[in-house]
Amino acid sequence: MGVRGTRFTQAYVPSPFCGPSRACLAFGKEYDATGVMDNKRWSVDHVEWETVYKLLRDEGGYHTMTCGKDDFYEFDVNFPKYGADSTKNLKKFPLMDLGFADAIRSDGKMRIMKDAKNLNEAYRLYLDGRTVTMLDGTEINARTAYKACMKGEGAKGGCDASSFPDENYPDDFVRDRAIELLDRKPSDKPWFLQVNFPGPHHPVVSTSRMAASVIDRQWPDPINDPSTGHCPQQAADVAANNNLESIPPQLGGRCNYAAELENLDMLMYSIVQHVEKELGELDNTIIVVGGDHGENLGDNGVSGKGMPWHASVCTPLFISGPGVAAGQVHEGPVTTLDLGGTWLDYAGVGKMADGMTTASLRSILAGDDTTPNRRRYVSSGYLEWRAVIKEMPTSPEDPKITSYKLICCKGREKKSGDGTLTYVGCKGAPGMYKFCCTFTMLNLFLFYTLGLYLTLHYFFTSRISNALP
Repeated sequence: MGVRGTRFTQAYVPSPFCGPSRACLAFGKEYDATGVMDNKRWSVDHVEWETVYKLLRDEGGYHTMTCGKDDFYEFDVNFPKYGADSTKNLKKFPLMDLGFADAIRSDGKMRIMKDAKNLNEAYRLYLDGRTVTMLDGTEINARTAYKACMKGEGAKGGCDASSFPDENYPDDFVRDRAIELLDRKPSDKPWFLQVNFPGPHHPVVSTSRMAASVIDRQWPDPINDPSTGHCPQQAADVAANNNLESIPPQLGGRCNYAAELENLDMLMYSIVQHVEKELGELDNTIIVVGGDHGENLGDNGVSGKGMPWHASVCTPLFISGPGVAAGQVHEGPVTTLDLGGTWLDYAGVGKMADGMTTASLRSILAGDDTTPNRRRYVSSGYLEWRAVIKEMPTSPEDPKITSYKLICCKGREKKSGDGTLTYVGCKGAPGMYKFCCTFTMLNLFLFYTLGLYLTLHYFFTSRISNALP
């Protein structure tokens, strides 16, 4: 896609956490404007809100689809994930129209391990209905094997090279559901498909095939935190006791994160191939590959997301399709919040819902360097911290343009067991400060992502401007 389309080297998410980032995308609003400050924080206040998907469906005439781990409100009017038929649930969580015409929704890696009632969650039901055979011939339930692999329990718990095949892997399951949705869409309407891969994400687990594919490579140390143990399958006991065909699924390590990425690359390619070979519609399809947050992977001594550091707030962003400049690299800061405005622009939807601040990247994608950047800066935030990223001259004496990031963090009170109040600094911040601000120069882009893969199929329309404050 880097050759066929445009690559962005500074694509910032409005919030580096699953639920908030996707809420910003759905509502077309900045982090603080959504009210979704953390995962699972959608409320009854959001039920009547407009979404980008509703505008695409109702105003643009698109057949809108989604599959996988979307992290949206669970009680969608057409595609609820849990117990929407329960009177108790409906009183607490009224139904909401997210804006999809078709959907196959599933949970993330951790939640799949939990039992639940009144299910309408595709992946858990899929695993519960399958039986797998271990290397010793023992037959067990597929979700039992899944849980053992995700927890690192090994063969004693039911996880070996045979019991967790690629076809049962969560990302492979989502790819199959994407193709299922494409094959049953109507043929007389333009379409939009959002494919939400669960990976790469904690717990970082690779199947036997995936683990073998990365065992012979060297993996770089995290930034500012040299360490060892980046690839558990390279340990002597694993390498000596298993041939490549029988390496058990592996848990953790930078190499297995990379294995997840390479597997996702293959899965995304297979969807694109399906659009081209089976549907014959690639020539008028916009393809977007992006992420809802990054991953520190040990950089600066931390792992996970939710921090203002570059590996957390920056994600890959590739866009290709008709009207998109091929081989273009855009090095200035952009926000993934503007993906929604870009889709609406291509779809010919000229009117935003009240409060939406998403804009269009279409002029950038077309290679139009005469149109000024309509955002003076991009922003990101999570809980106690906020960040602003802006291009400015390096110094009064040096006109070279550089991206700078201003991070402000407000500490919070924490009560100990004896009632003593202490101030806790923000996660990843230097020291335990009530308030801190840092001003840094950005010069590094790391290729980390949590799978958010979207396609937009459209008929050519005139460009509609979307005003920004």
